[in-house]
Amino acid sequence: MKRKTPAKSAQFSRNLGLEQLTGLRAEMQSLRQYPPITKRADGKYEGDILGFVKGLRFSARVAYFLRERLSTTGLEVNWGHLVDSEEQSCSAECDVIVHTAGHIRKWNGTDKPIMNFVFVDAKQARVVVSCKSILNSIDKDHPKALKKYGVQHVYLFAETCDAKRMPALRKTALKAGYAGVWCLYTTGSDTASFTTDEPALHTFGDTVLKVAVKAAKKTVKKAAKKSVKKAAKKPTTGVAKTMATKATSKTLKRAS
Repeated sequence: MKRKTPAKSAQFSRNLGLEQLTGLRAEMQSLRQYPPITKRADGKYEGDILGFVKGLRFSARVAYFLRERLSTTGLEVNWGHLVDSEEQSCSAECDVIVHTAGHIRKWNGTDKPIMNFVFVDAKQARVVVSCKSILNSIDKDHPKALKKYGVQHVYLFAETCDAKRMPALRKTALKAGYAGVWCLYTTGSDTASFTTDEPALHTFGDTVLKVAVKAAKKTVKKAAKKSVKKAAKKPTTGVAKTMATKATSKTLKRAS
């Protein structure tokens, strides 16, 4: 039996990692192409799924994808609010927050929750992803508002967008302060025609992973330096001093 080449194995691994998004794409496309809408006698439509529910399902699935993509990092991925350092105010709703472990409060986070909404100390946030069902405009205030809470990396991820409008919308988003923009799939003039840029979806996962890990390491390194300064002020001698120095060196090495 022939062995698979490393290149093929790597491709298999990357495709497996993208399985959640490709599956989500098929599900969302099916609902968008064949919506359960009926026309009443007065000309109004009814029977469609509530927009909030569809949007929440989409953002939740993006969060599940990122949880798996970041599963080896020790970081958490949740839906919620950021709370400022003085614990006096909350940010706008964040569809997806990538943050260090722990939270201030969790609402309805039981074993079988209907919702799982967390309040996260803003200092713990590393990345925020804003999710949209249809990308046809850019919320220019969102990234600016989150920067007040110390979040430097805000991304935009949409279910779909008109392919012709995507370049202009991306340009507007980047100018407004978003660090990146992606779509699960785009549509053409025929709204039943869908196109997916799978390499771009890989880039989305890779980018969030790289940025989140880098930010987390930076925080650990900063904390380690503070620890060094604090230890230097203490008049420790002998064995205690040697042990403290070794421990600090290990922490700095892991963070580098």
